[in-house]
Amino acid sequence: MSTGPHYKICPACRTEYRLVATRCADCDVDLVDGNALPAEEDELDAFPPASELECVRVAPIKWIQVLSQALQERGVAHRVEPGRVGDAPDGQRPDVFGDTQLFGLYVQSEHAPAARELDGSIAAQILPDEAPILEEGEEEACPACGTALTRDATECPDCGLQFG
Repeated sequence: MSTGPHYKICPACRTEYRLVATRCADCDVDLVDGNALPAEEDELDAFPPASELECVRVAPIKWIQVLSQALQERGVAHRVEPGRVGDAPDGQRPDVFGDTQLFGLYVQSEHAPAARELDGSIAAQILPDEAPILEEGEEEACPACGTALTRDATECPDCGLQFG
C-alpha cells in the first residue's frame, strides 16, 4: 500500500495533476510530488516578520488593500499587519485619518523604493498634501488600475476607487 501523495503539483502555479502527468499545461514546467512543496501558510510564515521589513505605509485598510493589490500584480511579496501612527515612515501623517483603525504594509528592503513609488501615486489621489507636482501636460492616473484622471477626480470612472 502506497503512503505517498496521490497527486503531482506545479511548483509555479500550484495546480494539482494526476500522478501520470509530468508537466504543467499552463506553466510548461516539470511537476513535483504533492508533498514536495510547503503549504502556502508555511511560505507566509517563512516571510520575515514586520520587524525585519521596511514599512511603506500606515493607513486605513482600504488604502492598504489598494496598495497590496498593486504589489501583488507586480509580484512583490509583502506583509500587512495592524499598525500605529508611530510605525509610519518619516513624512507620513496617518493621524489625519482620526480614530480609524490603521494597518501597516511592509516589504523587503530591495522592494521598498518601488513600493514607495507606487504608494506615492496612491497618496497623490488620497492625500493632496503628499501629491507630487505634475509637469505641464502630465495626467494623473488611478493608482489601482492606471486609468487617466482629471486633477479634481474624486472617483475612478473605470474601477470605482474613491479618493478624497
